[in-house]
Amino acid sequence: MSISKNTINYILNWIAFILGLTTLITGIIRFSNILAFIVINIGPINVQLMNIIHRWSGLIAGLIILVHLILHWRWVFRTTRNLLGVGRK
Repeated sequence: MSISKNTINYILNWIAFILGLTTLITGIIRFSNILAFIVINIGPINVQLMNIIHRWSGLIAGLIILVHLILHWRWVFRTTRNLLGVGRK
């Protein structure tokens, strides 16, 4: 049983989205001044835990995005070439 390219793309997209959202949320939480500005009080925050989650989710999201770009390298190359008008006669 093989997994289709569409299924791999779908899974990678969701993983990247969830990790990106996690990075965004933990980044906002780390800056408690922003939360106070928008009048949100989430109680005591384990800053060390937020830093660990933030860094690892960002790193893994970056790796997932890199894998996604590698899988779509031909499309990126062709589209960039077309947009720049390179190779047209």
